[in-house]
Amino acid sequence: MLTLPLATHALAFALLLGAACALAAADAPPLPDRVEPQPVVADIAFAEGPIFDQAGNLYFVNYHALGTIGRRTPDGTVSIWVHTGGQANGLKVDARGRLIVADYGGRRILRIHPVTRAIEVLTDNCEGQPYRGPNDVCHDRDGNIYFSDPTGSGRENPIGAVYRIDLSDDGAVEKVTRVADGLAFPNGLAVSPDQKRFYLAESDTNRLLCWDIEADGSLANKRTIIEFPTPTLDGIMFDEAGRLWIARWTNKTVDVVDVEQGRLLKSYPAGGDQVTNLCWWGTDLYVTVAGQRSIHRLEVGVRGADIVPRGRGGGR
Repeated sequence: MLTLPLATHALAFALLLGAACALAAADAPPLPDRVEPQPVVADIAFAEGPIFDQAGNLYFVNYHALGTIGRRTPDGTVSIWVHTGGQANGLKVDARGRLIVADYGGRRILRIHPVTRAIEVLTDNCEGQPYRGPNDVCHDRDGNIYFSDPTGSGRENPIGAVYRIDLSDDGAVEKVTRVADGLAFPNGLAVSPDQKRFYLAESDTNRLLCWDIEADGSLANKRTIIEFPTPTLDGIMFDEAGRLWIARWTNKTVDVVDVEQGRLLKSYPAGGDQVTNLCWWGTDLYVTVAGQRSIHRLEVGVRGADIVPRGRGGGR
């Protein structure tokens, strides 16, 4: 059997990935001309953090009261799933079905078991320094977790930061690293589908920022992709074609950006004010609209990028 050097395998994989990305861009599903928001969940004290697990359960924060996490099952039943003891904000689900939680109120990152609902604290400090109040969370395909920590920061006081949690194969925390700081309210965050770039919504400047992800997980080459003329940016997530969808807080919209060209492609009304975050199920986009205390479904005809980790502590 012919054995190729590891570098050759890596090059071949990179070429295949590049070809797949080019094909995906060429075959990108078209964006709809208009959408009509449809309410699906009501009575949320502050609507944020929507995310689906692989069974089709929709999780979100602050159902009925601050500090809870609600769940809507595939049959439409909505209930309080767990009380966090803090106040959760951003949510993601790893490949084992565990909920990863940015606990703003408790100033920590949690992981919650999908069956027992046991709450585990992954981190509440970095090198002995407590967090100010984590806002949102995302992970890469290897299961490493990134989260924003903006509380108390702003344009005049840019003390916000982004952290990365590296996990072992069994899911234990190996290390926590501050990967970006000096930020004016870092908010929504996402790793690009090709895993090469890290994107961040800097709310107080209305900017979408980008860094290259280095081999060791550090971030380099910070730049601005687009700066909006109106406030502001909140949660962000990629679709299957590499377009970035952005919850536009007081702009009352969900906006779609071509991150390669730094160009606004579409802007859709979200059905109310204080548009906080978003996620996909199938070809429908689910958007938390805090001003309406609700979650709205938008039939966009486009799927989200695959964000479920495949390796290490969050993987299959």
